[in-house]
Amino acid sequence: MLRPVKFKHKIPEIYHPLFPALLLDQEERLEETKATCDNCAMAPENQPASAKVTYRKHLKCCTFEPYLPNFIVGALLVNESRFPEGAAHIRRKIERREYALPIGLVPSVKFQVQFNNRGPKDFGNREEWLCPYYQKKTQGCGIWKFRGTVCSTYFCRFDAGAAGERFWESLSNYLSYSEMAIMEDVLAELDFSPRQVSELLDYMNRYDGTGEEKNSHQMAPALFKRLWNGYDSDIEGFYKKCYEKAGEFERSRFEEMIGDFGRTLESKMLRRLKALENTRK
Repeated sequence: MLRPVKFKHKIPEIYHPLFPALLLDQEERLEETKATCDNCAMAPENQPASAKVTYRKHLKCCTFEPYLPNFIVGALLVNESRFPEGAAHIRRKIERREYALPIGLVPSVKFQVQFNNRGPKDFGNREEWLCPYYQKKTQGCGIWKFRGTVCSTYFCRFDAGAAGERFWESLSNYLSYSEMAIMEDVLAELDFSPRQVSELLDYMNRYDGTGEEKNSHQMAPALFKRLWNGYDSDIEGFYKKCYEKAGEFERSRFEEMIGDFGRTLESKMLRRLKALENTRK
């Protein structure tokens, strides 16, 4: 049996100075052995005949495209030797104007609208929704350590039952809020105004869009250029600069970024981690 790995070794190193040690140093309590990605626990053959929801075995829960914040995109590009196919895909998105924005890599409005209006049996079954970072040959993630928050905190089965489910939900909320705070602070340092950031955030989590947006995975050239605020001549360099800026942040700066609400999310997550610990004793 493989020895459990500390949580800090499953996420980008840039988070290590920012997140609480109690979370980073976890091992056994954050292992979910029932969520078997190598043999999908949600596949029909691994479910009772009465199961109402199943996933196609070769798609699993990877019928989803994650949001990757700007500093994480930069981290992946700086460390591209570890995930060359993922880095190559990012460059293709930039070249094709496929929603590679100053806030990071965002799924197209076309995908967002389809996914947010999905039917009960769409997730795990629609081949055309398969994550662009998914590697079919190995049936694994092509950007694993730099994958999105949703991907790193989603499990279909929990070793500790409800306590595990509640913990992962709170961790997902905490990580999502944290990465957004870091992303926005980086943009402020690179001279993006609150109005510009607000306009960029309008391209996230869309339930509807214009006819043009819903019929294409690309952005119009003029709009793409305007949103980039003068950085469009070296987008890859911009993402790497975001990574560099985020790498300068310390815990005290991070606490200011996330504010009272973020600290409340952190406390809730740590309480649920303690509850998880008690359940598994």
